[in-house]
Amino acid sequence: MTTIRDVARLAGVSPATVSRVVNGLVGYSSVTQQKVERAIEQLRYEPDTLARSLKTKQTAVIGVLAPVVSDALSSEIMSGVEAAARLRGHSVILGRTGPGSTFAPSYLRTLRTYRAAGVILISAAVTPDMRRVLGSTVPLMSVAIRDGHRFSSLAIDDEAAAYDGTRHLIALGHRRIALLAGDPASVLVNTVRVRGYQRAMVEAGLVPLIEHGNSLYDSAPPALGRLLSRDPRLTAVFALSDEMGAAVVNELQRIGRRVPDEISVLGFDNTRTSQHVHPALSTVAQPLERMGELAVEKLLAPGDTGARLLPHRLVERGSTRAPR
Repeated sequence: MTTIRDVARLAGVSPATVSRVVNGLVGYSSVTQQKVERAIEQLRYEPDTLARSLKTKQTAVIGVLAPVVSDALSSEIMSGVEAAARLRGHSVILGRTGPGSTFAPSYLRTLRTYRAAGVILISAAVTPDMRRVLGSTVPLMSVAIRDGHRFSSLAIDDEAAAYDGTRHLIALGHRRIALLAGDPASVLVNTVRVRGYQRAMVEAGLVPLIEHGNSLYDSAPPALGRLLSRDPRLTAVFALSDEMGAAVVNELQRIGRRVPDEISVLGFDNTRTSQHVHPALSTVAQPLERMGELAVEKLLAPGDTGARLLPHRLVERGSTRAPR
């Protein structure tokens, strides 16, 4: 049976350092962390989580509450969460808390009973009620949503990202650019992104044109129909999720409009969905898997709280080009 001393010997560090890496504590360099993680993978080391939970009065469980379990964004964040949790000897419990779900308080009470090591909310803001239900001792944070400085969170600057995406289309020469936004009730994400789009359009002397979906695939075709009825001469659509962007590409082709020759389409997130459509979707990328990894690191590092912004970037593929 592989022990922590075996891992330390292979990585060339002390057992105490291995323990700190496994438990997500501080006090080592990124190079040391990589050495330890490679040794763990090579030796297939599994920490004694039962003994640790008895000592710390905390189980090696991380809860993740996601708005829609099948959503591509949630799936990619989960990949990062699971990889980082596994390296640290933790398991992950996933709960669906999307629109219409009343299960969030129940999940939080269960995770409190289990003495979870922490809870991650995907695309949902921490609320005082959540904190009350979960208790004061279990770390709680948001991912992919900017929650100010009241609670711990990881996100990109959504306004700047939407602004940069719109500016990219303007730089290509587009002037009739529509925005396919998400749920207008999402004030911490959708409203902020809409503001970035509007700012870029107004600065360029252009007229904003906005319709709302709900960020999921099926909401996009009817919203696209409304956009085209309002302006049949559109040359670009900026969809604020890759799922809606992929749906726009498919719907335009279904009605005989060529992408990108007649209409360019830009998505948002850079999920795998963006490459599962033809032409492949240009998109504003969030570092989704990295968000999941960092969320685990922050949860397991005592005192690591507050909001942190991560960089976004533009990924150009075949769905955008200069207008004719």
